[in-house]
Amino acid sequence: MILFRTHTIAASIALLNACSSTPPTPAQPDGSARVPANDPSRVQALQDRVSQDRALLSENNLLKAQVNVLTQKLNDMTSIVREALVLPPPAPVPAPAVMPRQSPQSQTQPLRSAPEKVSFDLPKEAYSVNRNGVVIRVFHEFSQTDFEPSPEVAQALRVAVRDADSVLVRGRTDRNTPDAINRLIAIERAMKARTWLMANGVPAAKIATRFSASGLFLADNSTQEGKALNRRVEIDIRHAAAS
Repeated sequence: MILFRTHTIAASIALLNACSSTPPTPAQPDGSARVPANDPSRVQALQDRVSQDRALLSENNLLKAQVNVLTQKLNDMTSIVREALVLPPPAPVPAPAVMPRQSPQSQTQPLRSAPEKVSFDLPKEAYSVNRNGVVIRVFHEFSQTDFEPSPEVAQALRVAVRDADSVLVRGRTDRNTPDAINRLIAIERAMKARTWLMANGVPAAKIATRFSASGLFLADNSTQEGKALNRRVEIDIRHAAAS
C-alpha cells in the first residue's frame, strides 16, 4: 500500500513537471479586422461625428438660452399680474353735479368754460387732444414692455398730469387676435406705465389701468410701420372743466 501511494505521487510530480516545461501557444490574429488609422473613410466618419456633436451642443445651448429668457419673462409677467390683483380699485368717478335752473338772462353766460387748448412739441401720433384732456402715447418695440418715454414725451407727461383729476392707462399690442402671451404683454405695459406715473408724483388712487391683447389699432396693422404705432401705451389724462 505504501509502495502504491509513493508511485502515484511520483507520477503526479512528473506530469506537473512535463506541463510546466511546455509554454502555451499564444493566439495569432489573422489581421482581417484591422483598419488603418489614416483610412479616409474612417477619418471622414470621425469628422462627421464631431460636426454632429458640435451642432447638437450649439443647438442645446441656444435652446437653454431661449428657455432662460422665456422663464425670466414669465416670472416678470407673473409678478405684474400678481401685483395687478392686489391693486386698490380705481377712484370712483363723481356723479355730474345737477345744475340749477337759470333765468333766461343768465343763460347767455356759459355754464362751464371749455378746457384750455393743449399743445406739445411732439410728433402728431404721440398725442391727441379731446374735450376731457389729452392722450399721450408711448410706443414699444416688438414684445418689449419697459416704459421708457423719450425726454420730450416724459416732460409732456409731467406737465399734463399736474392737477389731473384722473389718469387712465391703456396697454395695447399689435395682435389681430388675442392670446395668452399678448394678454400678459398688454397688462405689463400698462402696469409699468402706472409705476412710472406714480414715481413722477401721480397718486395711485387717480390711476386706472386697462389693456387689450388685440385690436383697437391706431394705424394700419398690415404694415410694419403701422404695427410699430399699435404697440403702445396710451396715457389718457383727464381734467374737469373749470367753473
